[in-house]
Amino acid sequence: MNDRFAIALDVGGMSIKSAIVSESGKIVNGSIERNPVDSKGSFDQIIDSFLKIFRRAFQLAEEKRLKITGIGIGMPGPFDYENGICLIEGVDKYEAIYGINLRDEFRTRLELKSNFPILFENDAWAFVRGEAWQGAAWGFNRIIGVTLGTGMGSGFLADDEIIEEGPGIPALAWIGGRKYKSGILDDRISSRGIIETYQKLHQRGENNLTVKQIAERAEAGDKHALKTFEETGAIMGHMLIWHAQQFQADCIIVGGQISKSYQLFGPALQQVFINEKLTTVIKQAENIENSAMLGACRFLFKRIENK
Repeated sequence: MNDRFAIALDVGGMSIKSAIVSESGKIVNGSIERNPVDSKGSFDQIIDSFLKIFRRAFQLAEEKRLKITGIGIGMPGPFDYENGICLIEGVDKYEAIYGINLRDEFRTRLELKSNFPILFENDAWAFVRGEAWQGAAWGFNRIIGVTLGTGMGSGFLADDEIIEEGPGIPALAWIGGRKYKSGILDDRISSRGIIETYQKLHQRGENNLTVKQIAERAEAGDKHALKTFEETGAIMGHMLIWHAQQFQADCIIVGGQISKSYQLFGPALQQVFINEKLTTVIKQAENIENSAMLGACRFLFKRIENK
């Protein structure tokens, strides 16, 4: 094989997904793993979870005779992505590695060369980069990516580069941080926001209710569940349209676990754009599970090429 390969990670609060990705954007057969992680655990527990993933991936690459040229990691913030330092605190996850230079830690523990490429990128940015490279946003130039899960992430891509500031781009490029009612948009366009909205409409509190369960009820015709998703789509549309206009987006791509229910909220989201006669294409992500890993590797390979 002439391709170079990289180890990719998509770091979440409860699990870390990993794979080996080729320079041409193909995921190596048998390399995808979803690994549980105790993000509330101790420093050693968290670091050991990462190291086990890396060691298995390096072993698989050796068995398949693949040359690993770097590691690309999609990581939630706050994080010093350029220097590889975790800045997460106050959110009950990964707090034990606050202030740690993970790049140096991984290189030392894995006995890698001091210049072995290990790059970190915001997970939402990695998602939009991955969808532009190998997904539903391929062929578009100015793309807004939105990820929906425990929170609402976002990323802006133009000319195959992440754009952090400019027309239509909010502080930290985070649309979820925009003011909404008495809080921020992330409070409403997220799993907790959807659950809270449904419970208010349903007028009955239910413990341990999930968005997936609400989606299943909507599919079965539950009027409160249907209204919850329709309202969610409409709110997204009204909040996104300004960004799309100012950024001159030709595509909005929607990912994250909640996007698996796109058929329930997507029509209301699209209708807002239709009403405003805005031609921005809005699409569900093609690689919901893998785009962040693909994007993290795309970022890595581009950085290697430019050196």
